[in-house]
Order: sequence, then C-alpha cells, then structure tokens
Amino acid sequence: MKNIIVRSAIAAVAGILVAFVLLWLAQYAGSEISPAEFDVETGEILIPLGSTIALIVGWFIGTFGGAWLAMRISDGNGPGWVVAGAVVGAALYSAADFSDTWWIMALGIVVPLVAAWAAQRAAGIAPAV
Repeated sequence: MKNIIVRSAIAAVAGILVAFVLLWLAQYAGSEISPAEFDVETGEILIPLGSTIALIVGWFIGTFGGAWLAMRISDGNGPGWVVAGAVVGAALYSAADFSDTWWIMALGIVVPLVAAWAAQRAAGIAPAV
C-alpha cells in the first residue's frame, strides 16, 4: 500500500513537471512567432491571436504529455488527473491575474480536462468505476 502511494506521488510530480515544461515551450514558441506589443498611448500590452492560440495548444499538449506520463508511471489514472488539476489551477490563476475574457477561463478548464481524458485513453488505463 505504501509503495503505491509513493509511486503515485512521484508520478504526479513528474507529470506536473513535464506538463509545465511543455506548456512553457508552447508559450515560448507562440511569443516568438507573434510577440506581444506595448501600446504607448494606453500603456497596455497587446497580446496577438497567435500567442493566445499557442497558449491553448500548450494547455492541451502539456496536460496530455504530463498526464500520460503520470498514468504510465503509476499504472493508474489518479496522478494524471492531478496533473490536469494543476494545469487548470495555473490556467485559472493566470487568466484571473491578467483579467482575461470569460472564454479564455472556460477553455482553461475544458482543454486540460479533455487532454487528461485523451491521455487516459492513450495510456490504456481503464477509468475508475
């Protein structure tokens, strides 16, 4: 029993690290493709559509990769859903911090959950009953 808990905890931590590295890489690529601009007149930072799309794709790729890894390491689906919860929490925090629109917040919840579900299917882990 103790081995399973330790294995699941290690899997969740490894999955979260992988998820956030993949998310950071997607955001970096998006900012290189279409960088944000500073509007001198209003003092606002204008974030282009390309960066927003890269963020949403990063949520999916990061959650999928991290959740898949966590599920494979632990041989269960719980740690993968912990990874999804960490990405959802980070997405909502950053969306609230930057005062994003409601649809960005909604996608920050839906996209990681769909990615974790897809990772569960890809990992071949049966859903908990």
